[in-house]
Amino acid sequence: MKQLRKTEWRRGYPIKKNLALCAWGLMVLAGFAGILSHPENIPSLAASVLALAGAVLTLPRLLRYYRTTYHSLPALNRRLTKEEQEELLENENFETITELKTESLRWTDIAESAHWLRINGRYIPKELVILGGAEVTGNIMNRRRRAGFLRIL
Repeated sequence: MKQLRKTEWRRGYPIKKNLALCAWGLMVLAGFAGILSHPENIPSLAASVLALAGAVLTLPRLLRYYRTTYHSLPALNRRLTKEEQEELLENENFETITELKTESLRWTDIAESAHWLRINGRYIPKELVILGGAEVTGNIMNRRRRAGFLRIL
């Protein structure tokens, strides 16, 4: 339980949740204030209506982000309750994998426990990990690739 909360705070998720909620509230407030203060000013009215439309369109996504208990468990945070998530990682002892600390992965946090992997603050069950190769993200002309070595079912 402490481990998950520590990771959440280290990644700043509680702060990000509150900042997103405040930004959304300001968008709603600016929309209503613009409509009520200068209804005869057409550009101001249009901007206010756009602000309110943006607030309405982003509300479902904001609520989903705000209600997510632990963002560090991407595979399981919508399927399990908060207590079940905490119970899964309660007795896990993570050890940093130093063999992977090459030049390209020097700043990557990779740790392993009996049943879990922690990669840059994300907890992934070993049972759900499938090792794969690189996947193409660009078109044929520029041939950009990114490492897709972890995929979750």
